Amino acid sequence: MITFSFEPRAQDDSWSPDRLPVNRDRPEHPELTGADFSAGFFEADLRLVVHGVDLGLRTPGLPVVDFALMLEYAKRGLETASGIAVETTVTRHVFSFSRDATTVTLTTNYTPHTAKLTWSELQRLTDRAKAEAYRLITAAHPELRENVWLRETMGPSPTA
Repeated sequence: MITFSFEPRAQDDSWSPDRLPVNRDRPEHPELTGADFSAGFFEADLRLVVHGVDLGLRTPGLPVVDFALMLEYAKRGLETASGIAVETTVTRHVFSFSRDATTVTLTTNYTPHTAKLTWSELQRLTDRAKAEAYRLITAAHPELRENVWLRETMGPSPTA
């Protein structure tokens, strides 16, 4: 069983429905970009337990989009390689994945624990992380459903 959730950080005011997140450094184009979502807004703590192994992460600076993209990158890398290490953009946490015929092994640089999951579980976790990031962001800011990058990268698939 895999338990997963994002817990938005109360001190990150980008979650506040009263504060529309915009990039103030680009007044001519304030709409959020992929880089903004990955490195600047919507920080959360990570709750992740994989078959009893706690890989949760409570740290300032982990944007939900960054974690979801990290999983997507790892999943795609494992399609053609037996191992990959990926790093979160802001917090520099490293997640290392290795894959054999039936199992994906996950380790991190912040805990000595090792988790094992199946390929299909990793695929479902990746899809779930992207969907949850999108859901949380657009629940806080419904207007961000119109953000093309967010919708196309994190949003529900057109066939869903």
